[in-house]
Amino acid sequence: MIKVIILDIGNVLVHFGWKEYLEKQGYDEDMISRIAHATVFNPLWKELDRSKSETIPEELKDKFCSMDPEITQDIRKYIDHSFEVVWEYDYAVDFIKTLKENGYLVYLLSNYGKANFKYAKENFKFFPFVDGQVISYELNHVKPEPEIYQYLIEKYHIKPKEAVFLDDMKENIEAAKPFGFHTILFTGLENAIGKLNELGVNI
Repeated sequence: MIKVIILDIGNVLVHFGWKEYLEKQGYDEDMISRIAHATVFNPLWKELDRSKSETIPEELKDKFCSMDPEITQDIRKYIDHSFEVVWEYDYAVDFIKTLKENGYLVYLLSNYGKANFKYAKENFKFFPFVDGQVISYELNHVKPEPEIYQYLIEKYHIKPKEAVFLDDMKENIEAAKPFGFHTILFTGLENAIGKLNELGVNI
């Protein structure tokens, strides 16, 4: 029986709207592609999610800029404002509140650097309703690394067979399976609710 619901944040509870943000800044498709490949599509992006710094480290910014030096100013501007490219889904609070009202424990498991997580914690309304969270910067491990799942299990004494993990990234879902978690690849709220119902979750 499922007793615990574990939720990713990005593209599950909030929209990661990096492209919309860059479009609003007036960039054309070519420039958007260049900025994206230097930043969000860059494997180095996960290093941001490990950072315990209150501000995004300058040495990381320099590494991103080295990917496309001609647009250094644009890359730095995007990184400095990266906390602004996410916004909370309208359903997020009610989704979690309903799970809580139906007797489930709800935890968050998400990749976030300390600098951007500070903004998230101060601005997203769903945080007061969860039972706890594990965020990547806290332990210098990011999904899909196994250490972050093990840390979650130990921190909250979770029995994976009694828990279901929802994430929008297939690699993160696959990494959770060896621990015994039930998993759902999140593609939208309606689909997720249907999958939860199939697992016997009352929502």
